[in-house]
Amino acid sequence: MLELRPPRPEHTRALESLARRLWPLSTHPGGLGWQQATEDMPEPMVVAERDGAVVAWAGITGANAISAHTRITLEGASADPEAGAALLRWALEQSEGEVRLPVFHGDGALSDLAEEYGFVPEGTPETWMCRAAGEEEPTLPEGYTIRPVREGEEDARVECHRAAWKPATLPWPENVGPVDPALNSRFCREYYDNTRRSLLYDGELDLVVQAPDGSLAACCVVWFDARSATSEVEPLGVVPDHRRRGLAAALVLEACTLTFRRGGDRVFINTAPNDLYPAPARTYATVGYEVSERGHLYVRRG
Repeated sequence: MLELRPPRPEHTRALESLARRLWPLSTHPGGLGWQQATEDMPEPMVVAERDGAVVAWAGITGANAISAHTRITLEGASADPEAGAALLRWALEQSEGEVRLPVFHGDGALSDLAEEYGFVPEGTPETWMCRAAGEEEPTLPEGYTIRPVREGEEDARVECHRAAWKPATLPWPENVGPVDPALNSRFCREYYDNTRRSLLYDGELDLVVQAPDGSLAACCVVWFDARSATSEVEPLGVVPDHRRRGLAAALVLEACTLTFRRGGDRVFINTAPNDLYPAPARTYATVGYEVSERGHLYVRRG
């Protein structure tokens, strides 16, 4: 029996496990773990359960500063087309106007459903950046060190992330107007504790860069999935006083090394070149990360 229901706390691990089974026809399970830990999933959202087991899910992201159109995320149609159809009907009932639906390459069940319900493929690809894992030797300025976060550093780790992601201090291009200096990152100790409970979290892959004075200058989480032999780096941030010293590039190279040593072969970063925020993609490209197509957008006109 198939049922749609709002997500509950006990669905957290089930959704991460589902992503592992579906990959690459899904969000990377590490990235999904991060989204859930930081309460950044689409809203509203429902999960599809068949005989009590989670088989698919869908969520809706309304128009915002990044996109002028409603976006539906739907994962699991490839494994359970009936659940996919039920979820797409639910999502369309909640949506108005032009709607966009990303479809991963190879997800024929979802592309067929999209066309059945009036969507047409759009030329815009869905992209991120990736490169092969391998033994790398990151270059750091004198006195800086990459290492895993240590027990007892939890609060410092949270503050490092918050400082790195304060909106007004991010390296926006000149065409972006002033950002309210009062805005702060939503990241907090609760979100960090949630992160550490995620399915793929490994404390040895929760990396920080220690500055010469002992403070934390940068941080990232490498989410390695042995099932697919892939890692996703999400998120990565550098504290403003330590930017332009190669720390971000060093971290994503270290991610390649650590992934390779665990038997992995690819590392992904959920970013791509864009005019609104170009700095990350430019940095990763300097150390061999290339733009990779994940799928295409399908569009349903209002």
